[in-house]
Amino acid sequence: MSSLRQWFTHEVTLTIFLAILIGIAGGLGSVVFTHLIHAVSYVSVDAILAWSDDKPPAFYLLLFTPILGLLIVSWLTLRFAPEAQGHGVPEVIAAVARRDGLIRPRVAFVKILASGICIGTGGSVGREGPIVQIGAALGSISGQFLKLSARNMKVLVASGSAAGISATFNAPLAGVMFASEIVLGNFAVESLTPIVIASVLAAVVQSEIGEHGFNPAFTQLYHQFEGAWAQLPSYLILGVVCGLIAVSFTKLVYYTEDLALKNVSRWWQRAVLAGFIVGLAGILYPPVPPAPSNYSNYRQEAGEHREPPLFGVGYEVVDHALHLEFSEKTSSIRDHELEAGQEKVVQLSEPQMISTFWWLLPLALLKPLLTSITLGGGGSGGIFAPSLYIGATTGACFGLLLNLYLPEQFSAHPGVYAIVGMGAVVAGTTHGIMSAIIIVYEMTSDYRIILPIMVSAGLASLVARFVDPESIYDKKLSRRGETVARGLDMHHLEHVMVRDVMIRNFPTVLNTDNLTQIIQVAQKNSHIESIPVMNVEKQLIGIIRPEDLHRMLDTDIPPHLLNADDIALASPISVSPDENLLEAIRDFGTRDVDSLPVERIINGQRQLVGVLLRSEVMLRYRQEMLRHY
Repeated sequence: MSSLRQWFTHEVTLTIFLAILIGIAGGLGSVVFTHLIHAVSYVSVDAILAWSDDKPPAFYLLLFTPILGLLIVSWLTLRFAPEAQGHGVPEVIAAVARRDGLIRPRVAFVKILASGICIGTGGSVGREGPIVQIGAALGSISGQFLKLSARNMKVLVASGSAAGISATFNAPLAGVMFASEIVLGNFAVESLTPIVIASVLAAVVQSEIGEHGFNPAFTQLYHQFEGAWAQLPSYLILGVVCGLIAVSFTKLVYYTEDLALKNVSRWWQRAVLAGFIVGLAGILYPPVPPAPSNYSNYRQEAGEHREPPLFGVGYEVVDHALHLEFSEKTSSIRDHELEAGQEKVVQLSEPQMISTFWWLLPLALLKPLLTSITLGGGGSGGIFAPSLYIGATTGACFGLLLNLYLPEQFSAHPGVYAIVGMGAVVAGTTHGIMSAIIIVYEMTSDYRIILPIMVSAGLASLVARFVDPESIYDKKLSRRGETVARGLDMHHLEHVMVRDVMIRNFPTVLNTDNLTQIIQVAQKNSHIESIPVMNVEKQLIGIIRPEDLHRMLDTDIPPHLLNADDIALASPISVSPDENLLEAIRDFGTRDVDSLPVERIINGQRQLVGVLLRSEVMLRYRQEMLRHY
């Protein structure tokens, strides 16, 4: 009975009500964001492509659209919201793990505008990261307005993230999984209800007024896996390959960012250089695949212009890769036939497979490079869609080679490997295996090949973790010194910060104090296990542990001849007041101490602001656990 009362407290009810509003707002935000991208593209890339029909030289004006876009985006984010730059999701994770779910209200508006301009003018990034950050910002704004607790603020941020993913991909299950696995880092029962509600309502809004309607993101897929044992080794190999490619993509993103910051000092110069490279790739790469489908021919006859394959999100390339079939294999099972001239399946002969391979392979190599350059040049956009793009093109190339050089029974259609590759690369970059599996399933609505997706995604994630334990999201945070620690049964500590538990009134000794003075301080403050040692500039230089004192007392050296410099453990591990207690527990174990100094950077100088006791951390943990049972 008491549990029921706890669930129906005022704040829980309010959180669920807000999740309803966030789900609707997240769905609407996704639709608005999509329309903004199309509008920007219509007046920039599409306008130039239409003009080039009459005046072919006008096509080369595409060189300048990414430059203009990156200049606007860089200025916009630097001026109004620097956290809106980049791919967005790490900022959401940091807000949940370190800042009680607080996201500045202006982030939502700057992010939607900056990312819309970046993608619409040809920036080689995705729209999923931005819509996650936009949805998360909406959740945070509502929680801040009603002054909810840190726990419920974080749930609302996760709910907004789920709504963004759900509406963007028309994938409500993936939205729930992404918010729980990636953003929150746990599947706590008390947080699932608002997240599920927000994800479902966002999908409903998208189904009514969004671009996908009631259809999956990629339609007319007829592939299936019939349990052919001979094909399993190929999926295992693809998982390993995609894991290595995923971790290479992660490293390339941040290497390019470092290279740009180190060698190009001014933001506008980085924007111009990055935009020029992206624009050059856009105008030089052949826009039409060697073997287009009937559907793409139909669109061309209807007057629709094909965007350069390395511009923007690139879903046209992904869609093409997913529909590749080897014409000499047994015909695919089709549930229904579409109108003549609108079939998406691409039937390939052997010569066409070779030419298609050489069209797709450079795309698989260039996309991670151009995405890295776009972000390094100050762009705003996600890495989720580029991961799907890289996975689809890599998988398709892998499948084409298998079909060319292996007997029929050892390989499936190239499009099958494209689907599997999408899930594998996403799992490798994000380390979210379940999110990757479910999102690919919902985007394709094709359960018949879920088993290959599962095995490749799991193996890709394992390989990527082995090479680099940090995901593409965590790495951005760790580079800023904001490594987040999250757990399963210890998730109750995620919302408790060091500043909430640390002791603010604490003893210190000078490095020149002798052993007698140190003992006097220790006796007066017996609850403090380790005493901070300061120099004359009030800077922390070490700590004195109980075992250090005992060791000195057991010697024959007179106490007045020993000072703190002789005893202290130099260069101690300190924690930030903005870390959560899970991170603090990790730091306690690193040096096996019972007290940790707490330092904050003030005016570029480290300043001791408190002491964190292991006993206080464990007491708070017990309190949090009892609160939930």
